[in-house]
Amino acid sequence: AVVSTQSGHYGRGEKFFKTSAFQSEEELHSFLSELYVFLVEEMNRGVSKVFTLQDTTPQPPSVLSEENLVHFAREAELNQNYELAARYYQERLAMNNANEEAWFAYGCFSLLIRNVSKAGECFKECLAINQQHINGLILYGVVCMLEERFDVAETFFEDATCVNPQSYQAWTALGLFYDSMDNDIGAEMAFIEANKCFDSKTSVFLTCAEEFLKLHVYNLVEMALSHELLTTPKTLSQKYYMLLAQLNMAKGDLCTAEINVRQATTIDHTNPEAWALLGHVTYLGSNIKSARDNYERAMSYQTLPNNCHAIRLRLASIYVQLQEFQLAKETFLLACRDTPSCLTWLGVGISCYRLEELNEAEQALSEANILNNIDPEVWGYLSLVCLKTNRKLEAEQSYKYALRVGLQDPDLLTEIKSVQQTVGFGDASF
Repeated sequence: AVVSTQSGHYGRGEKFFKTSAFQSEEELHSFLSELYVFLVEEMNRGVSKVFTLQDTTPQPPSVLSEENLVHFAREAELNQNYELAARYYQERLAMNNANEEAWFAYGCFSLLIRNVSKAGECFKECLAINQQHINGLILYGVVCMLEERFDVAETFFEDATCVNPQSYQAWTALGLFYDSMDNDIGAEMAFIEANKCFDSKTSVFLTCAEEFLKLHVYNLVEMALSHELLTTPKTLSQKYYMLLAQLNMAKGDLCTAEINVRQATTIDHTNPEAWALLGHVTYLGSNIKSARDNYERAMSYQTLPNNCHAIRLRLASIYVQLQEFQLAKETFLLACRDTPSCLTWLGVGISCYRLEELNEAEQALSEANILNNIDPEVWGYLSLVCLKTNRKLEAEQSYKYALRVGLQDPDLLTEIKSVQQTVGFGDASF
């Protein structure tokens, strides 16, 4: 395994940002042990804070930065917890509703969850703040396409090319729009302009497909990939198959996505990105053992894949499902080191609880609670810890908060009830 490097979050923790490969399993485990001690020491806000809330429903913390909110929203999207993601996007806007990028991001998220009308509202707000927001113009054009308001769509796509005549994305989007309207002459002219602006050896269609994919503009992605297929049918690249896999994955067609990404691995079996993508496809298909193998292979290369955080979160959750709690704890800790969040600390807490490391579990869960004190699972596991450590009042309070903020996990609820019955306390209704 190789530990990636990112800018430090903890000041004096720079020694943990290791870029070379571990020489042995012993060295890896020693590193993780030291890392865990360091992270626990960094939790300088005591556990007692968790239990000092008034007898009201906990409210979201106001100490989160915009960077935190963006990161947490993306984590929630990764877990397909779209209600939580929406809350983080809304909190970001509440922090500053004149932030054009916050409106744009919320619009892209709305496209992800297929709420086209909401996306349109967000892009209009973005453009009201900055009428020259190039991607805002393009994506509002996309919304108008989806709503079959084609005259308006054309206006916004053309506006984007006027605002920035050097934008190959704007020209490509305009060309794809014209193509969808069977305006062959307009499409050809737009694609010629796009290629004039495009300074790369790769295809403009592939590059735009990759960029539009990140914005959840799946109709343009599909059209761009179709043009790539028509342009180079005999020399399709690994990148083409990987983008096609991601498109099919976004559309929910996991079987076709897996076929696509396996084609990609046959072109270059040493690309960690391809194995990471195969891991995502098999993970979403609930084939967790295959996902584990693919993620572990992706993380075994000297050059790590992009977005290691997503891979670590999913790999650690697989370890929990397979009851490999020590591996889960170590993997969640690496995620905490790079980009700590409620989700990563919750993962550490669950792993420690299953390992019967109750003090460490409580510390990790308390840190998770500080980052998001309305997460029902955090309160549920805090209640379990308090039940196991014979703390009646705190167990009852945690359980009450878990229910109040919407704990619905049937397995966790059953487990809490079982432990309550065993110890004879924990539910004030007894």
